[in-house]
Amino acid sequence: MTTNQAAAKPMTSKRVVLQVAAALALSAYCLLHYAWLTESPPEQKWTDSTSLRGRSLSIAVADLPPRCRIPREYRLSKQPTSPTYLASFHGGGGGKVVSNLAQALTGIAATNQVNYARRRINHSVLFETHYPLEGAIKVEGDDNNFRGAILLLRNPVDSILSFFNAFYARKYHYLIDFRAPAEEQFRASAEDWIRYRDSAQFADQLKAYERFVIHWMNKYKKNREDLLLITYEGITGGRGAIFTKQIASYLDKSEGINVIDPDSIPCIWEKFVRDQWYPNSGHASTATTSFQERADDRPLTQDQLFAVSRMLQSLDERFGRDDKQFSTIMNSYMNSLHDYSDSMIRMY
Repeated sequence: MTTNQAAAKPMTSKRVVLQVAAALALSAYCLLHYAWLTESPPEQKWTDSTSLRGRSLSIAVADLPPRCRIPREYRLSKQPTSPTYLASFHGGGGGKVVSNLAQALTGIAATNQVNYARRRINHSVLFETHYPLEGAIKVEGDDNNFRGAILLLRNPVDSILSFFNAFYARKYHYLIDFRAPAEEQFRASAEDWIRYRDSAQFADQLKAYERFVIHWMNKYKKNREDLLLITYEGITGGRGAIFTKQIASYLDKSEGINVIDPDSIPCIWEKFVRDQWYPNSGHASTATTSFQERADDRPLTQDQLFAVSRMLQSLDERFGRDDKQFSTIMNSYMNSLHDYSDSMIRMY
């Protein structure tokens, strides 16, 4: 054996050791990476909904009252639930606000069209839907599974304006956050709005809004106690904590769902609605509305105002005679149209 051959053996052994070490390190990395990829997100972990009542769900948030308890994360219930529909017209933005409130009130995750699965729905607190609008999922056989529905209403002019901004943002790949105050949201130009308004889109959206409301009011016409009416203007306004208590009372009657300490409800609203919508404005008392305060760059024609008013009046005549709450909401929206019309007359 030559000297060179003798020297080659240790070098070869060392190379083998290094190769083995590298392979083991790579295997460990792959295993860790796989575990990270397959780990269930927090909202899909299981908890027993029956254990929610009477215990602290999370630590107190530093800037909230000492007795305020907010869940650190939301999980699907281990036991089957009787979920509730959260029906909102697309583009309104309030559906996410109510969904966040419901999750904070119960500690149970909500389900929507993005993470839809029948198994998820049956262990959720809410199923967010825009049905019967185009593209919305229809859940079959819901009569025996669902507690009922929370119907979130918003002034149709605001809803259509919000939908237009979302439509424009998607078209040009902008990011949009409906939870932000109106002045901080992405807003298309007045010229883009006028082009959209004068096309068939405005009339189509108005018909879709009417069809949406009729569907949900008819669905629970014989079981009105299973339908909770909430307005966007109410839940984001100065009396929003009162409406949050109504949501809590409604959800607490659902099978497999318990609401946390009632003393925490007002501060939950403060945290999940006021703090998100008014991060820099202190104690604002009302939500910013786009069409009333921004009629200068979001004008409607008199014919369009008349069409909205006629649609609201038709809905009021159809359901308001037997439903005082619904009638009050429709009339408040009709009155706001008069304010809008007056502001346009002063402008021109």
